[in-house]
Order: sequence, then structure tokens, then C-alpha cells
Amino acid sequence: MGFLRTLLALSVVLDHLGGGNADHLVGGRLAVQLFYVISGFLISYVLTATDRYQGATGKFYANRFLRLFPIYLAVASMTLLAHALSGGAFFRFYDALPFSAELFLVLSNIFIMGQDWLMFFGIEHSQLAFTGSFARSEVPLYQGLLVPQAWTLGVEMSFYLVAPFVLGSPRRLLTLLVMSLALRGVLIASGIGQSDPWTYRFFPTELALFLIGSLSHQVLLPRYKAWARKAKLLPEAGTALLFGYCLLHFSIGINPTVRDGLAVLLFAALLPLAFLFQSRHRLDRAIGELSYPIYICHSLVIMFFSWLLDELSLHQPMLFAALVITGCIGFSALLNGLIADPVERLRSRLRTDADGADGSSPVPVAGARLRPPAAAQPLGSIRRVP
Repeated sequence: MGFLRTLLALSVVLDHLGGGNADHLVGGRLAVQLFYVISGFLISYVLTATDRYQGATGKFYANRFLRLFPIYLAVASMTLLAHALSGGAFFRFYDALPFSAELFLVLSNIFIMGQDWLMFFGIEHSQLAFTGSFARSEVPLYQGLLVPQAWTLGVEMSFYLVAPFVLGSPRRLLTLLVMSLALRGVLIASGIGQSDPWTYRFFPTELALFLIGSLSHQVLLPRYKAWARKAKLLPEAGTALLFGYCLLHFSIGINPTVRDGLAVLLFAALLPLAFLFQSRHRLDRAIGELSYPIYICHSLVIMFFSWLLDELSLHQPMLFAALVITGCIGFSALLNGLIADPVERLRSRLRTDADGADGSSPVPVAGARLRPPAAAQPLGSIRRVP
């Protein structure tokens, strides 16, 4: 599962590089939605298969906060500094905004929550207004985000808010799943759900993807565990199949919408095997720990290399993409060493405390840092639409 998460993060990086890079691996939009499925699986595991947060919802929220914010705030601060050093065009952008939009952007840049809502707002008649799409705006508000792809974290955080009250109840889980799928069907039938941002940024419809992942954990993982005792290489085979799919996605010649839907179902069906594979292989876990910082830092890395090697990006895009990917991996390892690892020790203490005062020992989780990166802006270059 770790290597798969990093492949999905790299799908987002390639998508945001634009050009022919966007059609490699699974693409940005599908990567985002597959991350939602993976997140649903892992959060279901944490909340329902361990004793860590039973009756300790506040500690669950604190743990999620410590997972998301330290690296995000570090990268956002470095991006702010980069904008200041590059001439201040970012700050002049704010000067053209009404106060309400400026406040909206500042708060969402700090707290993350709300960055996904921003995609449904715009500026009309010099006022912040609900427009239904970031594209219908006198000024493109997403240009005021320090970490443009972090809007997906807003969607993730909405799921975290409801997860403790839903995942432990099969009735609530299934009810919300049906409601979310029904709402998506209504929006698609009306035509609204066929255009960005309603396609994959609207939490009530994306909730179904998280819940599909949760069902994969609760229904399929126990069965696959039993089968894996007899077929020892079953986790390796399932993980290899998902890896192969990531490489071949764009070569599957069927309707893209059908193809993406089948990809979601395939991942949901085989995620338990990837989870078991991760529990057997420390290297897979280590690679997976790079996925979140890669997702968070790649806009800054692209900005840096675009400033440093602008001509190279135009004339040798493959070499430029290789440099960006290498830079993302190296920077991510640095972020983990300097920020994530020390914070992980604090998160571990929180998890231990949450296991209860009854002396019960914690159930080990496959991989210390479970949170999958959330991901991308729309298909195309990061310098265009978010």
C-alpha cells in the first residue's frame, strides 16, 4: 500500500507538470479519488479495528491535526517566503480582492479547512459570491492559495469530522453511502455533476468514496487475512496487480468515466491485500511515508525549478519532469526527517494514551504514518486552474 500511495502522489506531480506528463500513471483526478478510498480504508482500520480511539474522539482529531498541519505549515511558510523573494506579485494579487475574499483566503491558508469550499466561490461585481465554480470569477481566487493542491485536505478533514460517528455503525455507514451515491446521480442527471468543481471537489458526493474504502476494510480484510494464511503470496499478487494497473491505466481503451469507475472498484477490492503486503514489508511502509510530503511540497518544487530552469521546462520537458520528481522525493525525505519523525513520536504517545487506562496494549498498525496524501488540482499545469 505504501508504494501505491507514492505512485498516486507522483500521478499528481506529473499531472501538474502539464503537457504529455498528465497522461502517465493514473492522472491527477483519479489519483485524488483513489486517495479518498485509501483514506476511508485506513481511518476505518484505526477507528474500528483498534482500541486506540474508543471513547477518545478528541485524541483522534488531535492525531489527525498533528499528521496534517506541521508539514503543511512548513511548506506554506516556505512558499510565502518564495513569493516574497520573487517580487511580491502574490501579495499584489490580494490587493485586488474585496475584504471578504481576502479574509476567506487568509483563514483557509492557515487552517486548510475551507480550501475546498473556495472552489465554489468567485468574485462578482467586486464582491465575494457563490458562483458554483472557481472558473466563474472576475479574479481566480485559487491563485491566493499558498499550497494550491491542499484543497483536497479540506475534503479529507470533512471526512475526519464525521468518521468517528459513522464508521462504527454499519447502518449509518450504508445509509450515508446510499445517500452520497444518490446525490451524485442527481447532480450528474441535472448536468451540474459533470463539470468541475462538482466532479470531485464536493464533499457530500465524494463521501461515498471514503465509505467504499471503509467497507473494503470492514468486509474484505477479514476474509483476505484468512485466505492469505493458505495462499502465502496472495498479498504480493494483489499488490502487483494494482501496481500494474497504475502503469497501464491510460492504455485501457474504454470510456474514461467507465474506466475510472472500474479503477475505484478494483482498488477497493484489492486494498486489503495491499494493506497485508505493507504489514510484511518494511520497505513498502518506508516508501509510503514519502507520499504525503510529496503531495504537499510538489507545487513549491515545481515553482523552484521553473524559476531556476525555465528554458529547460520548455525545451526538454522529460528532463525537467525527472528533476522535479527527484527534487520532490529528496525534499520529502528531508521534511520527514526534520518535521514528521519528531511529530510522529508525539502522535505515538497520543495513540498509546488513547489505548486506555485499563492497561490494554495497542493493536499495531501497518506503518507509522497512515494518512494518504490527498492530492491534485484539475488536469493540466499547476500554473493554470487549481
